[in-house]
Amino acid sequence: MLSVLEYALRKQQREELKAKRNPEIEIKQQCKMWTAALCVLLCACLVATAAQIAYTGHLSELRIKELSQLAMRMEHSINAQKYACDSYYDYVCSRNRPLFSVMGHLPPSSDLIQLLTKLQNDPEQFEAKQKLIDFFISCNTLKSLQDCYRETFEYFKPLFGYIITKDLVEGSSHELRDFRDLIQRFVNRSKSVFGTDSHPLRNRLQNYKEKFATPSIYFYAGDLNREYAGLRIYRESYEHNLRNLEQHRKRNSTFELGVQRTMLDWSLYLYQSRYKPMSYFYPTFTVHLYMTMFNISERQRDSTHFREEAECLKLPQYVNVLSEARMLAVIYLKSFRHTWQEYSDWIQSSTKHRAIYDQENEILRHYQLSNKRIFFTLFAQNFCEFGKELAEHVFYLGLKENADFFNTYSCGYQTEITRNCV
Repeated sequence: MLSVLEYALRKQQREELKAKRNPEIEIKQQCKMWTAALCVLLCACLVATAAQIAYTGHLSELRIKELSQLAMRMEHSINAQKYACDSYYDYVCSRNRPLFSVMGHLPPSSDLIQLLTKLQNDPEQFEAKQKLIDFFISCNTLKSLQDCYRETFEYFKPLFGYIITKDLVEGSSHELRDFRDLIQRFVNRSKSVFGTDSHPLRNRLQNYKEKFATPSIYFYAGDLNREYAGLRIYRESYEHNLRNLEQHRKRNSTFELGVQRTMLDWSLYLYQSRYKPMSYFYPTFTVHLYMTMFNISERQRDSTHFREEAECLKLPQYVNVLSEARMLAVIYLKSFRHTWQEYSDWIQSSTKHRAIYDQENEILRHYQLSNKRIFFTLFAQNFCEFGKELAEHVFYLGLKENADFFNTYSCGYQTEITRNCV
């Protein structure tokens, strides 16, 4: 089978011959050739791995490297010209460069190249993979390689789930084990927060956690062939392929709902999260579990008691008049509070966890960062899209009552504590 990158390079060679007959496009072809060559070189670098992974203290070289890269990305994400204590929204959102979303984001081009190369080189040949390759080829007749990597990922995510769970998320990996432990800690803690009675979400999480011990069983080649069985893909007709894929996603995809959707989302999230510190997992994953639980429990509470809590928060008038805004303020305040407490408990739960936390902080200190700053930043960036007013007065209430937040940014003052309200 002709590899995707080989196809792209051969395409460049054919266009070079055309360029000799048309000097006006020769410069453009040279640029394209260098782009393709760079992709091949990058793939070669990415797939080469060391036989042994060295450790310094409790952290592997891969985790240390990822921590430094995360710190550098955060430096470009936040706006250091803004004062965090005056407006945390301006500090973390004004550059419009949030780092992560709750259930993953579009991987960077280097990761897409790596994943597609692994998929192409995987010895198992099956029809769904051939349709992905044919779509990529049809796309590259009209669009750039980078655009085609992105579109191929968006339309064939289950096949990326296949290669991620087969090669990168093995049952013995510590990333998978730590992620499942994170879910279990939430399930255990939720019993004291929400009561020990059976809860649909908690039961479902427990069930999904067990299923995620072997996520690859949801991405068998035969199942993927059935998933894309009715999909027609033509190498020569990119526009027809787009229409067919949109119709398939709306009508036929089993990965849009239910357990398959969760297994896919978690697999993509775990790939995004490899080698990250725990200060990343809590504000990008655990907090959303609390949001979902409180969104259910708070709406079932006595309305009088809830109204008293909301009034105590002293929300701005334009927020307080909206019952839904009052509800969200309480939900997100409680979600932040319990997520922060759970993260703090994780640090103190063992001497190893504390040693990992301290070692990470020592590395982050060179970038004027810390695990606490990572936690607060990633939590706040969940809400950049809602705008400054709602973020500051609804979603950030938990930050503004947190003593660690004020100490971390050396604010020197603290707004009125709302802990006694809720």
